[in-house]
Amino acid sequence: MTLQPNLPIADHAPTYRMTAIQALAKFRREWEEIAEGESLLDVTAPIGLLLVDVADRLELNPQERFVFLGKLLIEEVEDFMKQQVRPIEQ
Repeated sequence: MTLQPNLPIADHAPTYRMTAIQALAKFRREWEEIAEGESLLDVTAPIGLLLVDVADRLELNPQERFVFLGKLLIEEVEDFMKQQVRPIEQ
C-alpha cells in the first residue's frame, strides 16, 4: 500500500490585496448609498477627504499615509477636523 505524498494545505485566508479590494468595494457601496441612486460620476465630494477615507480603509500606517497623502494634505485634514470638532459651550 502506498500513501499519497503530503499535499500542501491551501491557505484560504484572504490576501492583503483581496482584503484591500474588499475594503474599497465596501467604500464604494457606502458612497452608492449616500448618492441615493444618483450616479457616482455626478456626486461632488472633497477629494482630500475621500483620499483620507481610502487611507483609512486600507489601514495605512503613518509612514504609508505620509507617502500616499503627502504632508500638506495631512496637515490640511488635521486642521479641517479640528474645526469640525468643537466643544459645546455652556
